[in-house]
Amino acid sequence: MQRKTLLATAFAVLVAGSASFAIAQSAAPDAPPPAPKGAPAGKAPPMMERDGDRGGPGFGRPGLGGPGAAVISDLHALERLYLISGRAKELPTLYNDVLAKSQDPQVRTYVYHRLARAQAAPANPDQAIATLRKSLDENLAHEASQRADIEKMRGEWEQRRNQTRPTAAPAPASKP
Repeated sequence: MQRKTLLATAFAVLVAGSASFAIAQSAAPDAPPPAPKGAPAGKAPPMMERDGDRGGPGFGRPGLGGPGAAVISDLHALERLYLISGRAKELPTLYNDVLAKSQDPQVRTYVYHRLARAQAAPANPDQAIATLRKSLDENLAHEASQRADIEKMRGEWEQRRNQTRPTAAPAPASKP
């Protein structure tokens, strides 16, 4: 008897859940939030579109980890507030301040990409190209520096390995 009661209760819960799900699906979706000032209705401002620019190599989504994740997360939130409040013209100043303070190559790459996007927004691609070229030059210099450091460490490691390698011991002298 208990088994039938349990099955009937489970069936009733399943039917009730399905009905509430069906009702929720048939309800009209919520209206999208209003567009920020200066943005066309129904479309995000150009700087908020996520069209593959994830901030540079090795990033994925901002805030997922790494030494500069907190900085990138803060920048993302600040950017959103600047855009919502209609103060997008102040973003290049923010980005230049961050570039003056940060030495983290990932943060700098992210900021250079966002700065170039902000500069290109009012149809100034020459300034955006110059910014991205500067970022590229920094990244190439950083890569060359890392490569040199790796080669230096490899040379030191091989030198230590060769010094600790036992030399061939002379053959024992035979006794007469």
